[in-house]
Amino acid sequence: MRFSDNDFNFREVINKIVIIKNVQIGEQLASDKKKEKSDAILCYCYIDEECGISFEYLADYITDNEKVFNNLKKDTMYKIRFENVKDDEYLIYKKDKTEIEDIDTKIDMIVEGYDKNEGTKELRTYPIFDHLRVKGYPDDCELYLVKEGLNTEKLFVKLYKTEENRTFGKLLNEPFQNFGVHRNDIIEIFTVKYQSGEIILVHQCK
Repeated sequence: MRFSDNDFNFREVINKIVIIKNVQIGEQLASDKKKEKSDAILCYCYIDEECGISFEYLADYITDNEKVFNNLKKDTMYKIRFENVKDDEYLIYKKDKTEIEDIDTKIDMIVEGYDKNEGTKELRTYPIFDHLRVKGYPDDCELYLVKEGLNTEKLFVKLYKTEENRTFGKLLNEPFQNFGVHRNDIIEIFTVKYQSGEIILVHQCK
C-alpha cells in the first residue's frame, strides 16, 4: 500500500504506529554508523491542525526480523509531513506500543499534545465528507460561499463540530468578496446534493 493510492483511507493510519519504506530519513537521523541495514522507518501517525497528516519518527526498522533500532532519545523530536512520504509504501505496525521506553514515551507526548478538538475528531468518522477532504489534510474540505448578488466562491473549511444535528466548520480562507464572513470564523455548513449525485458543502451567507 502507498499513501498516494486512490483508495488510501486516512482512518487506517491515524493514531497508529506505521512502518514506512523510506531509508533516506533514517540514514539522515542515525547518530552513529549502523551495523545493520534497515529497509524502513517506524513512525507514529497523527493529524496536526495546521500541517495535516504528520508522522513522528520513532526508529529505524527491519521488516524481515521486525527489529527496531537507532531510535532517537525521547527528548528529540523529528516530524515528517505527508508530502514527504506520500509516494512511499507503508504497513501498519501490529502493536499499539513498541515496549521501548523512549519510543513509547514519545508516543504518549504526541497523544497528549494533539487532537484536542473532540468535534473535529468526531467528524473524521463521517464518510459523507470523504470526497471533499483535501489529500493529506482530512479535516479540511472544499466549501462554496453563496450570497445573493455575489458570485459563488470556492474556499476551504476545517470541519469543527456538530451541534443539535447541525455541522460547523472553521473558514480557512479570506473571501475575495464581501460575504460578511472572514477567515477563522466558525460557520454553519450544509450538504447540497445535485441530481447527478454529486454532494458539495455550502454556507449560505445573509
